[in-house]
Amino acid sequence: MAGAMNQKDWIERLESEGWTRSVGGKHQTKMIKAGHRPITLPEHRRRDYPAGLSAAIRRQAGPK
Repeated sequence: MAGAMNQKDWIERLESEGWTRSVGGKHQTKMIKAGHRPITLPEHRRRDYPAGLSAAIRRQAGPK
């Protein structure tokens, strides 16, 4: 998936790659997968994430 992504888009992408939702805070979602560190996805006021944040999430998720 290319282009700007928000929290909902990242949740869908990570779930398709085998990640599952875990308990997060009021405005965030935590994604977990065995063998990986948890990834926290902030709500970011329902807007698209900046390029740097999306790149960091991509790095944390690892290669597909």
